[in-house]
Amino acid sequence: MFDQIEQKASRAAKSAALGTGGALCLAVGAGFLTVAAWIYLATLEGTLFAAGIIGAVYVGIGLILIGLASARRSDVPHAHPAPQTSAQTPPLAEAFLFGLQAGRGVQKGQRS
Repeated sequence: MFDQIEQKASRAAKSAALGTGGALCLAVGAGFLTVAAWIYLATLEGTLFAAGIIGAVYVGIGLILIGLASARRSDVPHAHPAPQTSAQTPPLAEAFLFGLQAGRGVQKGQRS
């Protein structure tokens, strides 16, 4: 029991570390791309133009991400509870009957 918990915790820690490393690499890459865009735009038009364009791009991306985060999804299916019957079969009996039906299906397939 403790081994399973330890394995799940280990997997979760590994996943978190890889996700954090990936996010850090993305942030560094975005920084370098921003500097490259700044240099290019400042060379073409000047520093005021470069600052305006780069700022507008980041504000636009931020607004899009906020819009996506706050959008409500209506296409998410809702789970409907299973209809309740008057005679509830215990889960063990259901499993036994399911196995029995599966066995009969295999036997019919072997005879033909």
